[in-house]
Amino acid sequence: MNNDLREKYLRALQTTEGDDPLSRLARASLQASATKFSGLGLLETAQGPGLNFRLADTEHGGLISANDVADFLQRVQRAVARLAKARRARVADVVKLQLLDFEVARLDVAASTPGSVIVDLRPHAQPADEESGELARAGVSWAEIGAVELVRALPEGPEDEESLDSLFSASPVVRRAVSDLIVGLPNPKLDISLAVQRGTGERVTSAISAGQAESLRERLNIFREEREIIRMQGRLDGLRTRRQIFYFETPAGVEIHGFVDESLVNVVKANLDEEVEVALESFVLRSAAGRRSQRRYRLIEVAGQQSQLPPASELDDESAQES
Repeated sequence: MNNDLREKYLRALQTTEGDDPLSRLARASLQASATKFSGLGLLETAQGPGLNFRLADTEHGGLISANDVADFLQRVQRAVARLAKARRARVADVVKLQLLDFEVARLDVAASTPGSVIVDLRPHAQPADEESGELARAGVSWAEIGAVELVRALPEGPEDEESLDSLFSASPVVRRAVSDLIVGLPNPKLDISLAVQRGTGERVTSAISAGQAESLRERLNIFREEREIIRMQGRLDGLRTRRQIFYFETPAGVEIHGFVDESLVNVVKANLDEEVEVALESFVLRSAAGRRSQRRYRLIEVAGQQSQLPPASELDDESAQES
């Protein structure tokens, strides 16, 4: 009986993934019910932290195969472990992953329903080979950090072209993690939804149609050139937190925007509408066909605080070490 109730409760949670007022009200009601009937073991599922992904095959009435689910779960684990390692080691990219990297950011399946899997993001016991760090002491798991970074790099929905565009400016490891997720899918016709429930209560969601995934695959086949670091004084004009996009007004009054990783989001918030010194990684993109883009930017330092993902100009040394 308890298992049946748990499955029904999970399905109800999965219908409230939006950020609109009605979805937030429904989630609050479900969490209140979980608290009232604490003996049924629903409260931990309601409060997270956890990552939920759902898949639907558009050509088979939404039904998906077990192989597709298993393959995608492995892809999510690889992407999360890669992003977590980059933040732990403070490097621009991670080419190879070791067994320890998967263990430190391990995803444990907490529950599953047809077409959907929920994984636990609570901190695990720290492996003996892993040095303790500030994030571990704060009770935030590396799995949660990697999962949030991954979901924020993806579009919120079919109309979110700005997030697709911002991927051009993301750090190399973010682009590689998105590749882990969508490049070489055995079934390229999948619609994908992901939702992260953070320990703080924040909820971050993403939805990728099969068409958007194809567009992302094309955008990842891009080369960067003319890279340089620019320092300037100006005004932080805005921040799109969930999609990690910053807006900056230069001394000439021109607004530029680009990607800011999770480690700098709080310092950007603290300096909004303020004159501040920043460091930007600037680069031009070139497609395989030779087409060049307008100049792109990634924020790597704000008011003396540096990103935990250094500029890609440091990428060559890191890649050489891991190869």
